[in-house]
Amino acid sequence: MALAGINEENVLQENTTIRSLNATYAVHKIIGTGRFSCVYRATESGTGNAVVIKAPNDSDSSRRLDRKLYLKELDFLNRLKSSQLRARYVRLRDTVLLKSGMMCFVMERLSITLQAVLHNIGPLPMCMCRPIVRQIAQGLAGLKVFGIVHADLKPDNIMFTSGIGTDLLVKIIDFGWAFDMKNVHTMHQKQIQAIPYRAPEVCFQGSLDHGLDMWALGCIMPEIVTGVKLFDVDEEELLIKMIIRTRPVPEYLISDYPTHFYDTQLPVGWIQFQNLHYDVIEQNDQQCCEDINWFMDLVYQMLVVMPDTRITAVDALAHPFLTIMHFIKYPSTAMTKKNAKLMESCKLDI
Repeated sequence: MALAGINEENVLQENTTIRSLNATYAVHKIIGTGRFSCVYRATESGTGNAVVIKAPNDSDSSRRLDRKLYLKELDFLNRLKSSQLRARYVRLRDTVLLKSGMMCFVMERLSITLQAVLHNIGPLPMCMCRPIVRQIAQGLAGLKVFGIVHADLKPDNIMFTSGIGTDLLVKIIDFGWAFDMKNVHTMHQKQIQAIPYRAPEVCFQGSLDHGLDMWALGCIMPEIVTGVKLFDVDEEELLIKMIIRTRPVPEYLISDYPTHFYDTQLPVGWIQFQNLHYDVIEQNDQQCCEDINWFMDLVYQMLVVMPDTRITAVDALAHPFLTIMHFIKYPSTAMTKKNAKLMESCKLDI
């Protein structure tokens, strides 16, 4: 199909050409849709650089979307360009204004989401989980410096920069639900975070801060190595039941809930996570046993119900599981050499 008009549409469409102040882009195929936006594969004319373009979709909800919300994401993406940890976030390359007045984001093209990898390939070994989690934690530490809470961390919003067989470099994407801590008072009662990764303080309407993202990362870690969501539910009430069933919750938070909440069946994802402990018992390899124990320890510290005592991103980066300092006793093993090489591959060059 021939390429059509230039910025003449209210919404972005396949097989069109659009222009910014600095470049022209050939828009190709739509590759993703969300509640308020669509993502298209595109090419920068002249250079041939592959990019993706995120644009408002044509739904009624999108047309009602507060323009300030969309511009807020643009502000976050621009601010993060100056972060020392900018390599951990998708890079905004350009913006394009549509006839409707809505802004399109031109961003670097990445490879595949963590969600797609887990769906298509299955669970990943612990040695691959470690550098992925370390990079996410680095990104969250960088967000905290800027006072930004992502508020929608999940495997769909973690992307590999290239094919997983090439390297394990990942970036955090989609800041559409992110908020600035300076405006945290406006976030109460809002249904942020996908339900399987939603923090208790959202469910119980408590104070919100950067701990939201650490809880989500604590849910993602077991999913990486088991291939199953830790809390695979689609209703908040069910999630609350799962949290009460699996984690220590202060009595004052749950005194109003019926007693049957305590009798809820354990979720499959939690059972598989717990089974890692039994894998330790069956292991004859002491180094592997220690590694699994430290993995579970970090997850438990991320899944502390009260956010003020939940581990922070900076502290997580100093945890033995992410530093592999517990391998110092095993300097010459194949496991140590393999993990050290993988961790070196995700070192930040800043």
